[in-house]
Amino acid sequence: MESIVLIGFMGAGKTTISKELAAALEARVVDMDDVLVERIGQPISEYFEEHGEAAFREHETSLLKEALNEESVIATGGGVILQQENQKVLSDKLVVYLKADANVLVQRIREDKINVRPLAIKNDDGDLKRLFFSREKLYEKLAKITVDTSKKLPQEIVNEIIQQVAS
Repeated sequence: MESIVLIGFMGAGKTTISKELAAALEARVVDMDDVLVERIGQPISEYFEEHGEAAFREHETSLLKEALNEESVIATGGGVILQQENQKVLSDKLVVYLKADANVLVQRIREDKINVRPLAIKNDDGDLKRLFFSREKLYEKLAKITVDTSKKLPQEIVNEIIQQVAS
């Protein structure tokens, strides 16, 4: 099995789907945000504040390359597609874009009290939607498979990914 890379905006379901998809495929899961928090030794929001986004993105690119060396299901951070180097790295990989309606994404982000995102703290709903729309074309361009997660249960999404990967 080649690695399956899940991309999409905050709240699209990358973490949830990566775990369920990996279990269904009996594969290893790499949640890049979790690994990065472990490596940098602090929450991403604090790291962003202290060291800036550029420093964080360097760690992210390094981890992406490393994770792709092993067969796994990889849940990326929402901004992984912003770096040109990452776009090159992902261009020939099995990339699945978990897409959702902008209103659904904002609602999920606001309701998630466990995974508080740095960009959600300092941006209002309109800013988050603009951020999503500014990234949407990149997600679409990099994706080999696109699955709308707006109104589906995790198991339905996993089944759809497995079907599309198999075909």
